[in-house]
Amino acid sequence: MQRTARCIRQTYLVHYERPIVAVTGIGIVGPTGNGHEALWSSLLEHRSGVRRLEGEAYEGLPARHAAPVDDFDLAPYMDKRAARRMGRYAQFAIVAARLAVADAGLEDVSGPRTAITIHTGAGGIPEGDAEVLKRQDEPGRTGPLYVPLVSGNMAAANAAIQFGVTGPVTAGVGACAAGTIAVAEGFHTLQRGDADIVLAGASDAALTPYLMSSLANAGALSTAEGAPAQLSRPFDVSRTGFIPAEGAAMLVLESHEHAVARGARIYALLQGVGVSCDAFHVTAPDPNGAGAELAIRLALGRSGLAPSEIGCVVAHGTGTQLNDASEAAAVGRVLGAGSRGPLVTAPKAVLGHGLGSAGAFSAAIGALVAYHGVVPPVMNLEQPDPACAINLVRGAAGSLQQPGVMVNAFGFGGQNAVLVLQRS
Repeated sequence: MQRTARCIRQTYLVHYERPIVAVTGIGIVGPTGNGHEALWSSLLEHRSGVRRLEGEAYEGLPARHAAPVDDFDLAPYMDKRAARRMGRYAQFAIVAARLAVADAGLEDVSGPRTAITIHTGAGGIPEGDAEVLKRQDEPGRTGPLYVPLVSGNMAAANAAIQFGVTGPVTAGVGACAAGTIAVAEGFHTLQRGDADIVLAGASDAALTPYLMSSLANAGALSTAEGAPAQLSRPFDVSRTGFIPAEGAAMLVLESHEHAVARGARIYALLQGVGVSCDAFHVTAPDPNGAGAELAIRLALGRSGLAPSEIGCVVAHGTGTQLNDASEAAAVGRVLGAGSRGPLVTAPKAVLGHGLGSAGAFSAAIGALVAYHGVVPPVMNLEQPDPACAINLVRGAAGSLQQPGVMVNAFGFGGQNAVLVLQRS
């Protein structure tokens, strides 16, 4: 691994000759409210979005708790006709993108110099399930919108239509690392000079009885009962699995030169990205965290920052036994174990696990940590697992003492993506 790290450092010596990437806008549709202000306050106040799902569809399921987006109102953002042609996950993405563009102070992002990259973990699963169940006895009557509603590229495609963007528009499916991979794609798009502005993020809306049962039967979801707000417990010795969530998070990325020229507020600089694969198992992470470590070293090497300059890690922290332990091992080896390492926060204790959108939420949180200089404490962390020897923030919020913020996301299939942000 030492030789790998040296190679990484040598590979990215030319980083600063390429455009610097700035985060200038954040848009959130989430279980604790819309907008980055609601996201940030929920983390600091430990205002959980987790609740027990009620209704006939959820009776008898092995897992009944989730963090849904309630009272979602599309009316201020698009007309009903357009909305009917989109799956829920695409609707979330459009609203989050509109909030991000407004937050960035941009009025018109149309044309060929804007790019869009919106990824997902599940796409339009609810709409697909509903149509198949409705037409199972007469498949010849399947509706003409079946494919547009379920396809994983339709959040990005609809965003392009809504905003009039004719530059590069891409979509991808990367399990629980999808949102972070999207931000990495936006980073590369700007560094290649293919655009001046990129709308990057992810969306998922897949809290169906089928998906939840499958994940629970695979041993990933928490099947525990009790107070909903206390069930998501990343890195705690009593953790029992993750709580699924839905929502969308979108970032406006710009070349630093473009952002400064228009007088934009800059939340953070995106200095490095790293993407890798465990090549180990379809659901379980590599127990020793080798793939995660590789992504961390790649992002760090490209950023130009030293390990000692990372002041915070926004952990993937799902609350599953294997994921938390393997992530902690990787972080400890690269950045330092225990109190020698950077402060670590784990937002899924508040937000649940947004599946494909989770990494985009964490990217937004990382930018807010850099901007405010504050690291939110980990909710429900009563007894940290000794096997997770990292510097977890407990009780009161911590202070960002170093300029770098690392964002981790790791998904099924061993997909890993890491970002390094820097205080502007």
